[in-house]
Amino acid sequence: MYNPMKRHNPKFVVLSIDGVPLDLARKMAARGDMPNLAHLAERSPLRQMRSVQPTVSCVAWATYMTGKNPGKHGINGFIDRRADSYNLTFPNAAAMQAENLWEILSRAGKKVFGMNVPTSYPPRRVNGILIGCFLAPSLDKVAYPAEVSNYLRSIDYQIDSDAALARQDKRAMLGNLDKVLEKRSEAMFHFLEQESWDFFHTHIMGSDRINHFLWGKMEEADPEFAPAFYAYYRRIDEVIGRLVARIPEETPLLIFSDHGFCRIKQEVQLSRYLVERGWMAAAEKVQHPLSIDPARTRAYCLIPGRIYVNLQGREPGGIVPVEEYQVVREALTKDLLALQTQAGDKVIKKVMRREELYWPDGCFGPQPFTPEEAAHHPGTFGRAADLIAIPYDGYDLKLGLAGTTLFQKTELEGMHTYDDAFMLARGVELPRENLEILQLARAILKHMDLETPADLDGAGSAVTPAME
Repeated sequence: MYNPMKRHNPKFVVLSIDGVPLDLARKMAARGDMPNLAHLAERSPLRQMRSVQPTVSCVAWATYMTGKNPGKHGINGFIDRRADSYNLTFPNAAAMQAENLWEILSRAGKKVFGMNVPTSYPPRRVNGILIGCFLAPSLDKVAYPAEVSNYLRSIDYQIDSDAALARQDKRAMLGNLDKVLEKRSEAMFHFLEQESWDFFHTHIMGSDRINHFLWGKMEEADPEFAPAFYAYYRRIDEVIGRLVARIPEETPLLIFSDHGFCRIKQEVQLSRYLVERGWMAAAEKVQHPLSIDPARTRAYCLIPGRIYVNLQGREPGGIVPVEEYQVVREALTKDLLALQTQAGDKVIKKVMRREELYWPDGCFGPQPFTPEEAAHHPGTFGRAADLIAIPYDGYDLKLGLAGTTLFQKTELEGMHTYDDAFMLARGVELPRENLEILQLARAILKHMDLETPADLDGAGSAVTPAME
């Protein structure tokens, strides 16, 4: 049993809560659903933080844990094209082209703990414990060192909630979310109390899951599911309260999300749009979202809104000559910005080129690359999309290659947003303006009096375009 007189003393604590927008955090603090967060916010106000583009959890958390932009760490989305074909792969920590925060701290002799942070599977060797994320296939492979899995198995630890339940039975989904959170917090406090950690980070993923499937019900004040939505966040707040009670008041503490959320108006099948506009041709037999006919495809896309030119010498069946690369990108941009709903509402807010958002090793901000350099730049920069379509809030960019409709509604009710993640920082100095998730690793290392690796990004403010 926990003894309140015996306080363990981690030097730095992070509790990340996936996909919580600033407005929702403030709303729940104000209405009493998250009293522990509200109490912390009295002294350390909640503030806005920008995510990354594309606004995908695995990209955002890879950016956080490496302190590098996607052009350096190499994680550009939840799915990617295999280098030698048009088949798909699901990148994880093995594909990450940079050290993570736990490794940097371990090299400095710090004792570290991490649990469930997206893109932390497979877990790397650290001075401490690293428990991987939802990408882990089983408890046997989720943790470093491997024997940690024995404890996790003993408490019936859940790696992640069952997303399929949400599409079948929302009541069953809620029960599953509660069980996952219960086991996550049980493991969290077990490891917290083992010893004095130098860096301790636990991640809650269920907030993202419930936002995806109950956001509309919450906004509509659905009599059954809106109260259940707030009840789940009260349980998260209880975890915050227990954590704060177990660490000294002077312990540096970050509580934050990786992106915001809003309600979905329409899911947009961007592959279908590229087919309709003559940019892309589906294969005779569509087996997956990138089953294309390369000989008739000048451009293809991956979620969300990542557009690739089918370039000669880079793609395995590329047909666009490099001298036409920029002309094709300009024409694609024009078509993307022209996309409208049947009611005449614009879907795409902005289209950005890869060199406007990302930069490769040896650079510390967007560079004035020529189109040819941007197309063929070596290294992880070459994995980034040629264009990134940024939608207006409410238009969730999907693939839908096998479908026949451009717009549709499914069980999903909420989608990720870029500029409204939340941050609460107690005892940690962060940039005063234009805060973004890219800057956090540098701030953590600085606070822990460690030398920042020379290739880290995140110096100063407004590191990447605000895209307002």
